[in-house]
Amino acid sequence: MKNRSDQLVYDLGKKIVTGEFAPGELLPKVEVVSERLEVSRTVVREALRVLSTMGLVRSNQRAGTVVLPRSDWQWWNLDVLSWVLEDEKNRDFLVHLSEVRLGLEPTAAELAAKRATDQDMIKIKDAFERLEQSIGDEKAWARADYDFHESILQASHNDLIINTVKTLRKALVISREKTLQALKDFPESPYDSPTQEVLERHRVIYDAVMARDEELARQTMTDLIRRVKRILEKIYGFQD
Repeated sequence: MKNRSDQLVYDLGKKIVTGEFAPGELLPKVEVVSERLEVSRTVVREALRVLSTMGLVRSNQRAGTVVLPRSDWQWWNLDVLSWVLEDEKNRDFLVHLSEVRLGLEPTAAELAAKRATDQDMIKIKDAFERLEQSIGDEKAWARADYDFHESILQASHNDLIINTVKTLRKALVISREKTLQALKDFPESPYDSPTQEVLERHRVIYDAVMARDEELARQTMTDLIRRVKRILEKIYGFQD
């Protein structure tokens, strides 16, 4: 159960992320929020301090508390990520997420092909087999898909890449669910089901890593994520 300060952080944070409070806008004064919500000024100040650490606001004793531009937000903060994912109007977020993946996962796949230990290879094999077993169950597929990519990330033995992508787990699972649902509307697919098509694309990545073909691992991962990006752009009406 949230205390008063945590609840206020949640309420104000969501209003900022959803655009109810726009970048550059001044939030109501501490005294006003305190009186309106019947909480102490200390509670309000503490909530604003937390929002400041998230990069959502900046407080100045004279000017008040201003909402910061989206480029200043701490996007890897789990609360910020959760609020963004809860907001259907943040249509660009999953597309931008796929662009982040393009910058990280092909490199991780290349490194996995080079650095994977025997134990890593066993984990990648197990993760791919779980993918095969999840055919027909979209929720199970999304989780198994994440775990397969996670096994490749771990095999890269690059702690910075691993930690960055793990922070985005919730967003990545949701992205996979939306992408899989959208594949139903792609009539050109030669496979019986969306999951079967995506499985075959993952099989190529799996084979490349297991064969220690670094260049092919990078390229096949790049091709997969670029397709995800195109699908998300179609979902949200992005124009080239």
